[in-house]
Amino acid sequence: MAIAKPTRTVDWTSDRIAALTTREVQQLRENAERLNHPEIAQRCATVLSDRRKAAGAKSRALRAEQKKSLATGGAA
Repeated sequence: MAIAKPTRTVDWTSDRIAALTTREVQQLRENAERLNHPEIAQRCATVLSDRRKAAGAKSRALRAEQKKSLATGGAA
């Protein structure tokens, strides 16, 4: 007896993936890799990479602002 493949497919665009939480994107990437869908896995990796870059930039900006505030003697 052959195993039937599911007929339901989802179009995982970059925008749709970006709307997911980080944990959901990680899970989708793992599933895509396991099910041999490299295009979807790559889109997930790109979304996660963009999020890490954005978080790093936000963190650097916050540290610079705090440093500036301390240097000028302003209240934090």
